[in-house]
Amino acid sequence: MEALLDKIFFYSSTFWGYFRNVLDILIVALIFYWIYSFLANTRAIQLLRGFFVILLVGILSWLLMLDTVNWLITNLATSLVITVVVLFQPELRRLITQFGQRNWFAGALGGEESFQLDELVNAVFSMSEEKIGSLIVIERNTGLKSYIESGVVINSTVSEELIRTIFFPNTALHDGAIIIQGGRIAAAACYLPLSDSKQLKKHHGARHRAALGIAEETDALVIVTSEETGSISVMVNGRLFSKIRNTDLKNMVLYFMNPKTAYEEKYPIK
Repeated sequence: MEALLDKIFFYSSTFWGYFRNVLDILIVALIFYWIYSFLANTRAIQLLRGFFVILLVGILSWLLMLDTVNWLITNLATSLVITVVVLFQPELRRLITQFGQRNWFAGALGGEESFQLDELVNAVFSMSEEKIGSLIVIERNTGLKSYIESGVVINSTVSEELIRTIFFPNTALHDGAIIIQGGRIAAAACYLPLSDSKQLKKHHGARHRAALGIAEETDALVIVTSEETGSISVMVNGRLFSKIRNTDLKNMVLYFMNPKTAYEEKYPIK
């Protein structure tokens, strides 16, 4: 009996050891994948690629016993860490901010509350035709509480008339962004961080920089209409999609708010 118990304990310990190792590897792989997904939308991706090149050279120099090269890389490693912190402080801050604000249980607790999408789309179409500048932020998983608190609380249902009134030129709330949270307009005249991304061109003003800035720091979906050209742009996941056609806007919002839709198959983003 004791021998049988010893075998059971041995095999269970061995199984747990394998399971723990696999779980450990999966967690590390998930962390690296999440970090890479974030950095892929920033200038820091070039640094990451350079780091892997240096790492590869270091391994080769160790295998080939190239003492001078190995000494050089070893001494550069300390300076490289300090350089990363100094040069890429904005990206690191955004990475930590996203990690802290992300709602990791959003999927388990249910999806986003539905809102009047047609009202929103109609308002964007009308402002585009009339060349009225607007900046609309839709919250997804990352909380936008700090940005909502920077504006004027609205807490109203989404309606075409209200959105157009807010962004009508020279009104008290037309500067800044409106933020839609939980299917309602939470606030207007909200201040957003400005982006210095190379995706932005000279003709893009502060409104587009603010839109891409919030799309870089959070996973929010942002819609912008230009007061110069009337064109519609969408920013999400740190990417800028310009000159959106009226027929595609609703499908884009549906897709990014609910990736299970068939938008990607019907309207692939190039």
